Parts: sequence; C-alpha cells; structure tokens
Amino acid sequence: MDINGDRLLRELTELGNIGYKEGVGTSRMAYSETFNQGRDYVKQLMESTGMSARVDEVGNLTGVLKGETEKIISIGSHIDTVPGGGIYDGALGVLAGIEAVRALKSAGYRSRHSIEVIAFTEEEGNVVGGTFGSKAFTGQPQETDSLRKAVGYNITETDILNARRNPEDYRCYLELHIEQGGRLEQEQIPIGIVQGIVGIARYRVTVAGKTNHAGSTPMNLRDDALVKAAPMITGMMDIARDINSDMTCTIGQIRVEPGAVNVIPGLAEFMIELRCMDTQDINKAIHRFESEFQSEGITIENFLWQEATNMDGELMNVFQKCCLGRKTNFCHMPSGAGHDGINMALFTPSAMIFIPSMGGISHNIREESRPEDIIKGSNILLDAIQMIDRQ
Repeated sequence: MDINGDRLLRELTELGNIGYKEGVGTSRMAYSETFNQGRDYVKQLMESTGMSARVDEVGNLTGVLKGETEKIISIGSHIDTVPGGGIYDGALGVLAGIEAVRALKSAGYRSRHSIEVIAFTEEEGNVVGGTFGSKAFTGQPQETDSLRKAVGYNITETDILNARRNPEDYRCYLELHIEQGGRLEQEQIPIGIVQGIVGIARYRVTVAGKTNHAGSTPMNLRDDALVKAAPMITGMMDIARDINSDMTCTIGQIRVEPGAVNVIPGLAEFMIELRCMDTQDINKAIHRFESEFQSEGITIENFLWQEATNMDGELMNVFQKCCLGRKTNFCHMPSGAGHDGINMALFTPSAMIFIPSMGGISHNIREESRPEDIIKGSNILLDAIQMIDRQ
C-alpha cells in the first residue's frame, strides 16, 4: 500500500500558497487571516477524506476517522509558519497524515484504532508562545506571558482548560517532519528516526570592567569588559565541543554598556544557549566555564532550563522495521529543534521521523525537501500506522 505522492505534493504547494508572497515566502502566523484560510483548507481536506473535523477552543484542528475501538492513533504537526517561511515545516506532517488516511480508505483497510490527524496552532511562538496549541491539547502549563497574550485573541484560561484531551483515549502520537538541518542530506540518508528532542539551557553572562575615555586611556591601563568577554565566548565553544561532540553552543546576543564608539565598555553581557540530549553534560559544560573564568569577576544567570524529551523506544522500533521493510536507509538522531512532540511525549507514547532538508535550510523561502524523500517518509508513516494498529 502506498500514498498518492503526486496528490500530496500538489496539496503541499496549495497550502504553501496561502500566505505566500513572491520573494518573501509563506507567512501564516497563528490566528491571522492567512492562518485561518490555511486551516479551512486543511479542514476541507479532512472532511473530503471522510473524517469528522473540528476546531477546539484554542484553534487546534483535528480530524478523526473512527475505528473499531475508541483508542486513538494520532498523527500530526502544525500549519502555522514563521514570517517569510517555507512550505514544508509542519505542513508536511499534517498533510502526510491526511494522505495516509486516504490510502487506508482506498485500500479498504479497516482500522482497529480510531485515527486522528492534528493540525496544531501556534507551534512557532511568534504570536502567543511556542507550542501553545499542543500545550493546551496535552494540559501542559502555559507561560504567564502566553496567557496574557492569548487574551488578545479572545482565548481565556477556561478555553485553554477545555482544549485539554484525555491521555487515556490515546494509543500513541506519530509525526513526520523535515529535519531543518543538514545531517541527513550530507550523509545521504533519507530517514532519521528521532531519539529525542534535546534539552535547552540559556544563561546570561555579565562581565564587569571599567568605563573610561577611549582616547586618553592607554591600552595597558584599561579594564575593557568586552575584551575580557571575547576569550570567554571562544572558550565556551571549546568546552562544549570537548564535553559532548553532539552538544551545540550558540552565543546569539552580545550587549555592551555604555555602547558608545568612543567609550571603553564597562560592562559586557552575552547569552549562552546549550542544547544536548544529555542535560548532565550541559551542567558539566557551564560549571567548567564558570570555574575557568570566575577570576574575571563574572556573574552567570540561568534563565531557561528545558529537559530533554525522549521518544518511545517501542515506536522507534516500529519505524525501524518499516524502513527495513521498504529497504530504506535510516539513522537514529536527536532533534535539535523544538516540536509539538515535546508535549505529546509527556501525554502519550510518541515518535518522530525526519526527512532531509536540502542545504539544511528551514524557516526560509528556500526551504525545500526532495519529492522522493517526501514520498518515502510518508509511506513509512503509513506503514507505521498499520503496524501499530495491528499490535
């Protein structure tokens, strides 16, 4: 049994055209007019497939094909985009889920489980907060700022509570997604079976110096906070590489005071973001950093800590068997990006697979995946649904 690849590719383009602007990309942020149009398009596809579709209190769209039992196999992702994004991020997982249901119906397959396709709202976090829709769906706590912003879209705390589903109703959650990185393409591997979603830690490092006149203060009498910070930044990179080669380290923000071209900086502040499946290694890295540079009078503040999320081992094995069954090469890999799967894994057994992103590009008009990889990934998703349904 196979999905209809031509139809899936056409519908990815049609959905991608909603909110598309030449030279910019697709902009379909949650709760916008274009988002509502995109959701209506997906809802129509669900209903034409014979699924009962509804939008919940926070804007998540679900379509359900009833099975012989009420227990649900859920497939999904999101359909909101970043401003000027591509057409595959999130949308692939939703439309591939619908296409899988079509394939099952066309083949006369009678599923034991009910099959649900979810199009989550506000995964990207550009409007209310990251993974807002799946947090509501699974009953995970929302950030205070998200609750405040949601009111502006007529979403109350009661609405959020009412959007919560019962985990007892679910067998599992599956998601097909683009990698949004370059590993699979570089290694020429069509399928990545996701082991888990990395833990994330963010730190604010403040380095003190002494503000002074740039022209009248000799170099040997300066206490320049930015000059002191420079080796700390490269040092943090070296520490991360040394402790865990799979750890990523990013210094994405630097600020100096007073920030004038003719004044020696008296303060430098930079942000460290560490991502790794092993959060103990994150702790080791920041502790070594602190030990090596504490003599420079630094202060370190941890302002975000997100534990790593492991995917379900049984479901990973299912995906592996499906790859072997189709003689498709695969690897196991972590996800360095956040996904709705973080929340779903806390709610029901969950698993994800990736297909390659050409050039490792995502969140960009040039985001692209090869048609053959899209079809391979969608067929493996289809096989996994059947294998789980028969267990």
